[in-house]
Parts: sequence; C-alpha cells; structure tokens
Amino acid sequence: VLHTSSRGILCCSFGVVYEATHIETQTKWAIKEVCRPAAGSSKAEMLELEINILKQVNHAHIIRLQEVYHTTKMTYLVTELCVGGELKHLLQRKKFLTEDETRHIICSLADAVVYLHKRDIVHRDLKLENILVQNDLDEDDNGRINIKVTDFGLSVKTGGVGIENMMTEACGTLIYMAPEMMSGRGYSQWCDVWSIGVVMYMLLCGEPPFVSKTKANLLKEIMNKEVKFTQPIWATVSDAAKNLLTCLLKADPAYRMSANQLLENPWITGDTNVPAMPSNVLEMMRNHLEQKENVPSLPSLVLALTTGTVARQLDSTHFNHRIQQQEITLALFCAEMFRSVGEFLKKQTPLNVGLKCVVTRVTEIVTGILLPTFY
Repeated sequence: VLHTSSRGILCCSFGVVYEATHIETQTKWAIKEVCRPAAGSSKAEMLELEINILKQVNHAHIIRLQEVYHTTKMTYLVTELCVGGELKHLLQRKKFLTEDETRHIICSLADAVVYLHKRDIVHRDLKLENILVQNDLDEDDNGRINIKVTDFGLSVKTGGVGIENMMTEACGTLIYMAPEMMSGRGYSQWCDVWSIGVVMYMLLCGEPPFVSKTKANLLKEIMNKEVKFTQPIWATVSDAAKNLLTCLLKADPAYRMSANQLLENPWITGDTNVPAMPSNVLEMMRNHLEQKENVPSLPSLVLALTTGTVARQLDSTHFNHRIQQQEITLALFCAEMFRSVGEFLKKQTPLNVGLKCVVTRVTEIVTGILLPTFY
C-alpha cells in the first residue's frame, strides 16, 4: 500500500527517513528505516523503547506513529510527514527567530512536555534536531512554525515522582543536558524544562547559552554558571523573555520553573496584567503555607526544608563530606515526615494552580538531595 521514494529526507541516529505516498489515498508519510543488525543491540533496544512510547501518546505537537513493520532484519516506522525538516536547519537558515516565532514554538513544545509529564514520560533528549517543522513555510501564508517532537529513543516512563522514581543515567546531548543529569545524584522530569530553556535561548540568539572549546570546560560552564545575555542581539529581546529564560535555566531544579508554569507565564500568554507568580515550586509552597490557616503545625526544620534553606545547607555539606550520623537520622525523619504532610496537603481543596504537583516535587527535591548521599 505504500510507495517509497528513493530520496532520503532525513538521517537519524540509527537509520534513514524516507518520504512515502499511500497508493490508495495519496497521503504522504515518513518511513524510518532501521537495519537492526547494523544498529546494534543497544540502538535496537532504543528503537523498541521509542515504538512503545509513541504507541502511548496522541498529541498535536508529538509525532504520530501510524504503523510499524518488521522483517527479519529491518524495522519500518510509518509516521506523519513533517515537510519543514528539523528546526535546527530552519534556525541555521534564519540565524535567529523573532520573539513571536519563538513564543509559538515554545508554547507548543511546553504543551507537549506537560502532556508527556502527566503520563510520567520524560523525553530526556529535547533539542533542535528532535523538533520537526510540520509545515512548509514557503507555502504557508500565516507564517506560523508548527512543530512536532520526535525521537523518543532516550525517553523513559517512570512510575511517577519521588525518590524511588528518580533517574541516574546521564544521557542526551551535552549542550541541552540539565546540570542535575551530570551530578550523579539523580534527576527527574525537570531535566526536560532545562532543555526547553536551551532551545528557547538558541532560537532567540542563534547560539547555545553555554559554549566552550572542550567538553570538560563546557560541563563546568553548565554546572556552575548562570545564563548570560551578552551578545548584542539580546538588546533587541524583551526583558520578559530574558526573565523567563533565567527561570528555565536555573542550575538547581528546585528553583527551576515547571512546564505548567511556563505555559502560564505572561510572555507566553501575552497577558501583562496578571500578578507575579512564584518562579519555582519552593516559593509557591512557602507562599501557600503562609496563606493557609489550617495547615498542621510542622517542626521548624521541615518548614526550612520547604523554603530550601536547609536543603541548600545539606547540599553544600554533602559536597564537603561533613554530614554526621545524627544529622542523617534527623534529615531522613524530616523527609519522611514531609511525605506525610504532602499527602495531607494533596487532599485539601481547593488548591491553587500547580500546587498538586508542588508537594510531591518538594519531597522529590528533599529526598533527591538526601537519600543518594546515604545509600
């Protein structure tokens, strides 16, 4: 039923993508052709992971898998065709995008990521090469850049949030990787938010936020430096866009904006009259506790954990290897107590926007800092 053209339209990490036409309907599709023996066992496993993930999702900004065919040696994935190619190639042609163009892309990307995270799917390899342009901009009158997220070979489906579901494998492309992915202490779905920030930065100025001649120095830049806006082009970019980038590119995931918060940001919505929202989950939790009249009394240490003060002290202590046994016992007790408090708060109604994920997120942050240190 499918006639495949002889022209490869895209080379992926372990295969070639061809354009194809359905004989009966004349609908155009993309076919990803993978030779499993040539790809090797690890990439063949990644391919199966990608297929399993794509079968579970259905979203306007995620590539749609139509069919999968297997032969003795080959696997063929039939997906919708994105005639505009990789977003990376579009950026190379245009050098940089306008704020309006970038806003539309980032809104679509964040919406896809929120959809994935609600289903406990973490992409882990969001980058310009893995974002496809669906439409032909030369033929599209409205000029909108419509995108599709693709390449789920490094994606994982976790069991939810919490220490037991944190990931430890450092994977992806270095310039897009979140600092916590390289820390060795575990990371969560917040790594995708960092990658969105890198994509947004590159769309607006044409360069990544952190650049170095060697991999080792680049790693240090990502781990230790704050994002800067030194290129002349940033003088033409709004403060709202730059402020948003600083919230997305926080090295500490505890202070990083969530994908849900990104969708509600005034730069995305265009609403400049909304009150300032907390830029991270710790600030949101602290504000909520201050406003709530019937919150149960908590030990001061647990309150300090929710505001991040003790978490930062413990994190610093961890790096200096000075945690004593009694501190470990107390910290584990507090983390467990916070989990119980979190279950209480999640049952309270009504909750303000985003709070449902806050209690589990703060627990994740606290236990993510503490538990890998002790086991």
